[in-house]
Amino acid sequence: MYKVILVDDEIWVIRGLIKTIPWKEMGFEVVYYTTDSEKAKENIALLHPDVVITDIRMASVSGIDLLEHFSQEEETPEFVLISAYEEFDYAHKALKLGAFDYLIKPLKKSEVIYVLEKLKQTLEAKKDGWRTNIEKKILDQHEEISAANLFSVAGLERKGIYFRILCGARKFFDLHTMAKIFNTALEGSTVILEDSQFIYCIWNIPDGREQSILHALKEEASENMLFLGDGGRMKEEEMVYTYICQARCAALQFLVENTDVVSSYREECRLSKNDNFYHILREALGSGKWDMVLHLVQGLSEFIRKNHYTLQDLIGVGNYICINLTEPEDDVFQKLGIESVPGFLERYRDVEDYISDLKRVIKNCCPENELETVSVEEIIRYVDNHYTEKILVADIAQHFHVDLNYLSRLFKKKTGGNLKDYLTQKRLEKAKYLLDNTELKIYEISEASGYPDYFYFTRVFRRITGVTPSEWREERGKEQASK
Repeated sequence: MYKVILVDDEIWVIRGLIKTIPWKEMGFEVVYYTTDSEKAKENIALLHPDVVITDIRMASVSGIDLLEHFSQEEETPEFVLISAYEEFDYAHKALKLGAFDYLIKPLKKSEVIYVLEKLKQTLEAKKDGWRTNIEKKILDQHEEISAANLFSVAGLERKGIYFRILCGARKFFDLHTMAKIFNTALEGSTVILEDSQFIYCIWNIPDGREQSILHALKEEASENMLFLGDGGRMKEEEMVYTYICQARCAALQFLVENTDVVSSYREECRLSKNDNFYHILREALGSGKWDMVLHLVQGLSEFIRKNHYTLQDLIGVGNYICINLTEPEDDVFQKLGIESVPGFLERYRDVEDYISDLKRVIKNCCPENELETVSVEEIIRYVDNHYTEKILVADIAQHFHVDLNYLSRLFKKKTGGNLKDYLTQKRLEKAKYLLDNTELKIYEISEASGYPDYFYFTRVFRRITGVTPSEWREERGKEQASK
């Protein structure tokens, strides 16, 4: 419905228009009328009508005054001026100022309907132009427009105070199917926007109907085998573009993990620069441990999936690596850096292709002989100096600021053995020496060998040697006595 305000200082003219014109059948709704042109001015600013039908001459503020005032506004309603036959000069001036048309008193129903039919055609064309304009402002220029302002400009009635932005990626799913689902499953007012990669539905949630409607939407999405993103519930004063970005992230969550057909954006599931992952990455990049960087990238998709992080988080890690890499005659970030989720979709269809590019650029930036991290000699030296302390393999990895799995793989690759077994071997060698050469009690030897837990020490010793520490000492004592 297009909103109409009627202004005339003769109430019978207004009543005649309301009674004789089939407003709703023609797609119009009279939202306000008055004989006071000062009040009219206030309510035009407040209600943002699509059309103002006003007498051209009134006691205080004239129809031309109203037209001149609102022609300076960004969103100008269409003005239709009512004039007497002898006031044609005023009507002519109004047309020059941008009035849509004028009507001559006494008003004839057929003439009013004719003007309204022309108006409707103009408003429909204006609506299409508005959509293009708003898409440019929000999606291209990232202009801060609130949900309430968006619906006001669109001339849509709001039936609730909350909104949601839902979207789907055109690259993976049929545009018309998504648009059909938005139009059929979502009750209440919606604004549909599009860019080259996504279709967005800004939905005004009818009070008390949110969960049942979302359930219906999920069923429709499931039947049509597509994934949609939900940017989360937003208030009417909040900015649309922020939630559009969140909806994009959620729409592509199926690329990084198994998810529901309607994936909701969760702010708490975002990778922070304070996370230990970034700490290890910074250390590796800062010290030139390129092998470690490659290892982190190799496991990046699994890391993102396991922690329910987003595609934007994966892109963030890639950008961080690119910024910290250098090539002789090239800027890596210019080459591979991605500023947003749409930028990812322009180049890649899936996560693995992106990770392959990351690995390739790391290898290209770093000579092959530099693709090493902590040396095995350093690891062995650290174990030899600290094995009697209460340390685990994870503690060794933390000491060198590397990933536990990476450390274990590196040690096995270089030595053929297991790091945990090497640590155990060093401790048991110490225990055997103390058993053979001292009178220390077994629990004292356990602690001196790096095993605070006596019972655990006994189990490990028996598993490796086939005897308990006491039996070992007894057998060695017998051997010494027989010599």
